[in-house]
Parts: sequence; C-alpha cells; structure tokens
Amino acid sequence: MKQPKQYTGPCYIGVVGSENENGECRDSIEAIVRMKKDTPPQYIRATKGYEARQMHLNNWYEGTKLPLMLLLDHDMKFPRHTLARLRAHKLPYVSGLYMRRRYNPIAPVWFEQGEPGMMPMIPFTVIPQENTLYKIGASGWGCILIHRDVITATRKILKGEPDIIEDSMEIWPYDLKKIMKAMQTLGQYGNGSIQYLEMKKALQVLAQEIRPLRGVKDSVGSDIRFPFFARLAGFDLIGDSGVLCEHMLNYPLNPNDYNQQPAAIVRDITIAVRNDTARERERIVEAVRL
Repeated sequence: MKQPKQYTGPCYIGVVGSENENGECRDSIEAIVRMKKDTPPQYIRATKGYEARQMHLNNWYEGTKLPLMLLLDHDMKFPRHTLARLRAHKLPYVSGLYMRRRYNPIAPVWFEQGEPGMMPMIPFTVIPQENTLYKIGASGWGCILIHRDVITATRKILKGEPDIIEDSMEIWPYDLKKIMKAMQTLGQYGNGSIQYLEMKKALQVLAQEIRPLRGVKDSVGSDIRFPFFARLAGFDLIGDSGVLCEHMLNYPLNPNDYNQQPAAIVRDITIAVRNDTARERERIVEAVRL
C-alpha cells in the first residue's frame, strides 16, 4: 500500500505588515524556533496585504527551492513552537488558530469546510478543542504553512490568475487565449469564411471557459479565494488549535477569549452567521440562475 506523501523540509518565512510595527509582535516572530536551513523572517511592507503576500509567494516559489513557506502577519504574537508544530504534522497546508481583529463579538478567523466548490463559506463558531486538528474551509493568511505542491496544483485551476488576490469570483478562472481565439472565429462567421461546425466549436469553448461561479460582483478576500481553489486541486486546509496566536488590538486577543465567552453569545453568533450565509447562498443561486 502506497504511503501518503510527507510534506516537510526547510522553510521560507515571510512576514506581512505595514510600516508600523509592534515590538512584542516583532520579538515573538524573531523568537520562533527554526531549523538550520530555514530562512530568517523576511519582512515585506505594502499598502495592501495581498500584494505583499503574493510578493513573498513569488520570492519563495520562483526564487528558492525550499519546499515550505510560513506566512505570518506582523500584528500578531506567535508561540515559539509555531513553525515546529505546524511542520511536524507533515501536511501540505496548515493554519494556526487566531481571532479576527475585533472584540465585539470575538470570533475565530477560520471557516467551516463545506462541500467542494460551494460558496459562501460558513464562519467557524464551534469552541475548538485543545491541540486538535480540524479540516477547515478557509483561514486568514496570518499563520499559514504551505507546501509548493499546493501552489503547483492550484495554478492549473487558476489558469494564469494571481495566486493571492481579492476577487469577485463571479465566474470561474478562464483561459483568455482560448476565449480570444473563439471570439476571432465567431467574428469570421458573418462573412462566410468559416463553417457551421467551426462556429459550434467556438461556442462550446466559450461555454466551457465562461462559467458562473458566485454570479455576483462583490469582493471575496484572498484568504477565502485561495483555499477554495486549493481544495478543488486536492488539498484540504487543516487548522491546528495547538498553535494559538494572539491578534494585537489594545491587548493580545487570544483564542481562549473566544472559548471563554458565555454559551449564549456563542449561540447567537452561530445563529447570525448561518442566517447570513443562507441569505448569501440564496443571492448567489438567484444570480447564477439569471
């Protein structure tokens, strides 16, 4: 019986943030335990976080042969064992656990894992058990360990689109060259220079390439978009509640702050997100039907 691949090896460490830094957060990043061949933390500051993350991904994927990349946000405090624990799972795509940058209500950054190819995703409202692995649909980019195999496979689905962008996802990624060629063919139909079968083939290409996904044009974050396509490429995102990261507000927001909320608040959050998700799903279904 073939053994599953073990995803391990040295790691590129990329940190994303603005020009303002918190000393405690920076210190915790520098204190993360590394192996000899891991890179020191590489810092990129940009106006938009997804641009900096794509720069890190390009620097790692194109500029090194390292199998792993750890992406971190600079406004968080990390345990020293962050990289060691995530890497020890030998999985291709793993996230630590932290909270959204808000405190009313406190809510995890994770999303539930639904059916492949289904939108919208449902926010994760379960109280996670300690030191447990969860299959999740999405997470923030703030503490992600990813193997280059995930990038290679997902790029086949993205068809030339950037790995990390904010996007409406109203249609599936498409092959622009195929669309342009089909349009050129159709443009020749009126002057009699192509036959019916050629026109039919061109229309089939357009139908295959221009397919509604969400059907609506509001923006979807890159932290939801990428794992959506990565899963279709065969890679589940795994969340590890044993890597508790603290999101810096006026104090370090810890996952235990969420865990210790009264049950009534958690219940209200769960009801609210499921109602919102149902309304969004109805909106998408209606848009695609049109």
